[in-house]
Amino acid sequence: MSEAGSLIENLRIDCIHYLGDRPCRPHVEAGYRCTCIHFQPTNRRGVIIKLGAAGDVLRSTPLLRALDPIGTGTKILWVTHSPDLLPADACEAVHPTAATLARIAQGTWDFCWNLDKDPEACAIAASTKATEYRGYTLRDGVPYPVDEAAWHKFATGIDNPYSRSNRQSYVEEIFDITGLPFRREEYWLRETTATARQTAAALLPKDSAIGLNIGAGKRWPSRIWPVEYWIELIKLLKRHGLEPFLLGGPEEVEMSAQLVDATGCSASGVQPLEIFYAMIERCQCIVSAVTMAMHLAIGARTPLVLLNNIFNRYEFELYGRGEIVEPAGLCDCYYSPVCRTGRKCINEILPQAVFGAVVRSIEPAGKAEDSEHVDACQTS
Repeated sequence: MSEAGSLIENLRIDCIHYLGDRPCRPHVEAGYRCTCIHFQPTNRRGVIIKLGAAGDVLRSTPLLRALDPIGTGTKILWVTHSPDLLPADACEAVHPTAATLARIAQGTWDFCWNLDKDPEACAIAASTKATEYRGYTLRDGVPYPVDEAAWHKFATGIDNPYSRSNRQSYVEEIFDITGLPFRREEYWLRETTATARQTAAALLPKDSAIGLNIGAGKRWPSRIWPVEYWIELIKLLKRHGLEPFLLGGPEEVEMSAQLVDATGCSASGVQPLEIFYAMIERCQCIVSAVTMAMHLAIGARTPLVLLNNIFNRYEFELYGRGEIVEPAGLCDCYYSPVCRTGRKCINEILPQAVFGAVVRSIEPAGKAEDSEHVDACQTS
């Protein structure tokens, strides 16, 4: 028998690692050939649809930990606008292209979980042949829950009073949709490369940095913290021997330069996503509004001080690392990108409160120096 014939005879297309259009990971990493010691039969095949936003894709990844693809032989095709964020060793992440839709339509799947109340996502789910459906589909051309388990999350997206009364985190809600018990499974992100980690280490201060993600997106001025508050926070951190470090993207270049001039603080400049994530991994704590950096900090298991005003605080799962700092009273403009009343409640989150939360997040609870730092801040 020829070598090609022998290869075909031993080929296991039912293996969880099999790709077909390129070598599998055991072959690339260690030279293994079919059938090898890493053979794991595929017991289930499923489609997960979570297109965006990118942060919501990240906070849906705890499902992958619960599914345990390699351990259970579950092969997952995840359809998303952000495939580069997802771990290649847990799922195959693909854009919702015509080729992807043709591929999905070609087969029969054990499950189809659509986590997006979005017409595009619902259309993909409605055209998928699966034994089990969870989440959302189309009814009369508009998004609609597949079953009762999806009703709660569906209602929070269309009814603000109901959304305000919600006491479940986003992660708990998606676990309810899929019927899986939530056991505080963590995010599962794609690992950073050694090169990205080395670049991050060179950019950051030698001592543990306090990463300040200063932006919130120009589309969301209602959640942008004032420049003068960032200046005051930086001065407080430096006064108490901490190392503030500015993080941001292209929209924050001007603000970052202003803060550097005013405080002498170090800044990252605009970096690719992987290096940005590697910096967050190395920081001692991250201060951020509700942004991509918030999700990256949670995924990196870096303590987070979250500045929140327009969202329901209960939707955020911090896994016991860090704090949410908010105005004393509820926001007047729930989920609104602009303040409609002129109150600008984001300005009611004071630098002293944020500083205190940073200290509590990086020091063990109850240590005497926590109180000393906070007291010194409040009397400064």
